[in-house]
Amino acid sequence: MKYHLKSFTLLLVCALVAVMSCKNKELTPADNVNITPGDSTGGTSSGSTTFDPTTQTLVSEGKFKDGGHPTSGTVKLYRQGTTYTLVFDSFKTDEGPDLRIYLAEDTKANNFIELVELKNTGNFYLTLPDNAEVAKRKQVLIWCKRFSVLFGSAELMAPAQM
Repeated sequence: MKYHLKSFTLLLVCALVAVMSCKNKELTPADNVNITPGDSTGGTSSGSTTFDPTTQTLVSEGKFKDGGHPTSGTVKLYRQGTTYTLVFDSFKTDEGPDLRIYLAEDTKANNFIELVELKNTGNFYLTLPDNAEVAKRKQVLIWCKRFSVLFGSAELMAPAQM
């Protein structure tokens, strides 16, 4: 009995440390930042820093909902030829120790692909890699990689379904 109580206490302390590590501080806003996969700085990459939807086809969109932390805004998936781009609008979430943007089959991060480390809120976009498989992966996740915590998610649906 004593051993089980110690194990339970240790497990409880670890869970509290994990939750406390994901602070309720907001990230700083960014105005029209172009983040490409692999750019972990959250800064602008080469090329235009604004997204022009008039040259793209809107494929799907979704509204962010809370996971373990308040998360809001919208995300839209655009296509131009074989290139897909995710556009974040009025995006907002809490700060975390190791936040990433995942594209996944579900909110549990099954069959996910990591797109980029998240450093910004506000309006920004990122170009998806060729292996994104957007037909299968309909969930955009804000994920704390260090503690495997879902901060928020948006399900990409056809515009008429919104």
